[in-house]
Amino acid sequence: MSAPTIRGPARLALAAVLLLVAAPPSRAADVELSRDEVRYRLRPPFEEPGFEMPGSEPRKNTALAIGEAVGINLLMWQTAYWSGAQFAKISFSTISDNFHKGWIVDTDSYWINQIGHPYQGSAYFNAARSTGHNFYESFGVAFLGSLMWEQVMELQSPSFNDQVSTSFGGSVLGEAFYRIYRLILDSGGANPGGWRRFGAFVVSPVAGGNDLFFGDRYRGPALLPPSWMGELQAGMLIGGRVTDVNTGAAASETGPWASVGVHVNYGVPGTPDLRLRKPFDHFDLRAGLSFTSKAAQPAASLLVRGTVVGDTIESDERSLGLWGLFASYDVIDESVFKAAGFGLGPGVTLVGRWGSFELQGTALAEVLPWAGGGSINKLFDRDYHYGPGAEGLLDFRSLFGNRVIFDLSAREYFISGAYATGASEDVTWARAALITRIFGPHALSISADWAVRHARYPANPNVFERGEFLLAHYTLLQGW
Repeated sequence: MSAPTIRGPARLALAAVLLLVAAPPSRAADVELSRDEVRYRLRPPFEEPGFEMPGSEPRKNTALAIGEAVGINLLMWQTAYWSGAQFAKISFSTISDNFHKGWIVDTDSYWINQIGHPYQGSAYFNAARSTGHNFYESFGVAFLGSLMWEQVMELQSPSFNDQVSTSFGGSVLGEAFYRIYRLILDSGGANPGGWRRFGAFVVSPVAGGNDLFFGDRYRGPALLPPSWMGELQAGMLIGGRVTDVNTGAAASETGPWASVGVHVNYGVPGTPDLRLRKPFDHFDLRAGLSFTSKAAQPAASLLVRGTVVGDTIESDERSLGLWGLFASYDVIDESVFKAAGFGLGPGVTLVGRWGSFELQGTALAEVLPWAGGGSINKLFDRDYHYGPGAEGLLDFRSLFGNRVIFDLSAREYFISGAYATGASEDVTWARAALITRIFGPHALSISADWAVRHARYPANPNVFERGEFLLAHYTLLQGW
């Protein structure tokens, strides 16, 4: 057993509602743009007359950060113990045994390991981030918090896969959450209102709690990006199907299901005054969840990538994009396949503008030191397996004036069977989406997903499946 889970995509959708509702107001519902401004955007709050930029001397409290990480562990353990969870029935004897038994790869569910543990890690991370620590120092607190949980707070042997997903995945997720938290808070100026503080709290409860108890003591200077774009989606997965390519038989039909999603592009490539000085000065977060009955397999995804180090690309005083070393954390649980893992690798985004038309292209290649892959069918003790792998990404985003956005993206995952002998996954996942703005921030979107999975297992060396899905959403646009 493991820590209690919080379903990440659903929480992200709720957080996005508060983020977008609490976004800075525009003086006009429909902003007029010049020819070279091709995206819908609100007026940045720091350009509004009378806006008081938040700022204070940065302070750091390491003892408080570590104490909060310990407190998070004790709270989760106590909650699990009161609920009767077997894994929480620890003693001094079991703690001592954990330091001698060695590390294992556990058999917890996919959602616990790939969503629950990274969210747990993001709480440790933001305990440090919201008490004055930088990205790398906060990673250290997340690593120590996870180590304490694995060695001390569980009956079973410490889990290597949990240590990786909690500390590494939790830090990627935690920094994205913290940036969104500060985006909501700092957009309100030096004295943000109660609703804005509540919205920020939902995105990062630990950081929001520190704001509640300590005020601006650890807030430091304003952390507002020069540009960002946000999309909140609510609608439905109209339908789809999964096909066994070897036999041609339709394995399952899906939909119609209710569906929600969120997309945040922070530090938009091509922005003239964008500078990549710190990790995640640019990041891209996408999350989606299609609700369904308990008898069917839900579809969910959480995709986060951000620059660790990098620089902008400029020519003749024009910003042409950015390049750098990216860190990412992906979790996908589609009707065709499962894929998850922490990645690290080089990437580049190039931006071209021709009048009112803008094209953004992103290419990324990453190594996945510890990744998981599988299907909706149970594989031995779990429905996924672990192994090192690699990921490739191509993403194109076209903006036609300030009315139409067309997205086309493709991802390729290869997950080896090094940690599960004889098993491997080769997955291609593509999406095309068309967003049309109707008026103000209100838009309609339609998207199509396509996935192909080719897997090999000792008992079945030629698993070959394909899935197609169609989705439609009302979309609320935000950003500047």
